[in-house]
Amino acid sequence: MNASPPWLIATVAMIACIWGNSLVPGVGSSGLSLSVVEAVRGFFDSLGLPSAWVTNFLVRKTAHFSEYAMLGILATQALDPDGRFLKSRWLGIAAFLVLVPSVDETIQLFVPGRSGQVTDVLLDCCGAAFGVAVRMLVLHLASRHAEDEA
Repeated sequence: MNASPPWLIATVAMIACIWGNSLVPGVGSSGLSLSVVEAVRGFFDSLGLPSAWVTNFLVRKTAHFSEYAMLGILATQALDPDGRFLKSRWLGIAAFLVLVPSVDETIQLFVPGRSGQVTDVLLDCCGAAFGVAVRMLVLHLASRHAEDEA
């Protein structure tokens, strides 16, 4: 496999951030997400927009999806830097992008006030798949642009 060391480092750093957040006890994790809820509500209120729909649940699930979307982009850039989309590479990438959230949720089983949830693994996998799709789309559009320029 032809991997990109700088992107591998970025991928490992992202995983460390994700797993590090999973080690934060429930009280601290809830406090952080509630502060984000209040900040987002304050922002919408300052614009005169309704803000009651912004909930702790929504913030937490959006964070799950977003961090794994970023991981999907980073991992595919690291493990398929030339964007060839070979089946042999993609099976490994897919397995990797399922393993990371599975470990993440398992970590949470051992942290006070946290719980591992299969639904979060599924949401994380959807986020990773979205990130992979974004990278594929960007590469496709870039290649079409390069063809048009030639």
